[in-house]
Amino acid sequence: MKNFIKVAVLSALLATVFGCASGTYETRLDPPDAFNPIFMQYKDLPGQKIMVIAVDLTGQWAFGYDGGRATLEEAAENAAIKCDKARDKHQVFTTAKLFAVNDEIVYYKNQFE
Repeated sequence: MKNFIKVAVLSALLATVFGCASGTYETRLDPPDAFNPIFMQYKDLPGQKIMVIAVDLTGQWAFGYDGGRATLEEAAENAAIKCDKARDKHQVFTTAKLFAVNDEIVYYKNQFE
């Protein structure tokens, strides 16, 4: 239950940061294979950590992660900033989504709500 509450709070925080708090249906596209080594680097981070990703229909993608923080909120803020910079650089126009909280992948959960 604690993890669910953390995920809900972080989703609300990221929705505010990214401005993606719409109630519309959106299927989350799978990250490309090139994402796997990046996720493995993320998993090695200590402490509280967050990863966000944006994948669009053209195959463009961007990510941001941060870890080693005292709180998940700190990590989420930094990950959001990094992802926004990467979205600008790679011209990814889809909104970023929460991918992982600590070592739990949450990207595919509740995607049809």
